[in-house]
Amino acid sequence: MADLLCGTYYPSIDQKGRMSFPTKLREVLGPEFYLCQGHDDSYIAVYSPEAFQDYCDTLNSIPGKQGSDIRRKLLAGADKQVPDKQGRIFITQQLRDHAGITDEVVVIGANRRAEIWNKSKWEEFNSNISQEEINSVLDKLVI
Repeated sequence: MADLLCGTYYPSIDQKGRMSFPTKLREVLGPEFYLCQGHDDSYIAVYSPEAFQDYCDTLNSIPGKQGSDIRRKLLAGADKQVPDKQGRIFITQQLRDHAGITDEVVVIGANRRAEIWNKSKWEEFNSNISQEEINSVLDKLVI
């Protein structure tokens, strides 16, 4: 995956958990991709097969029982998706429950992964990070 994922999209999701996945993100992710729990209860992570393998390799580097427990928790609900001809995917009830997704969703590109958010959680996230905080961090970097 040479291109990075970016942008914000507002697709609709039906009561059965089907949604149209944004074309621009599908073009970068490829013909199939993986959905799994995000690291908190705010989003569903979406990985290309290559990025998902890298993610699994990172999880596999966590030793012992703690690593086993984390892998079980994060990967038990992982789901491979192949969009249909209209670009629709199905989000399992387990993943929708994890992210609190009911009716309105936001899909964002976040570098090497996409994220599917409940719209109100996304808006709350955005309201809790200020431009001053962003500038403070970026001022320390040479861009």
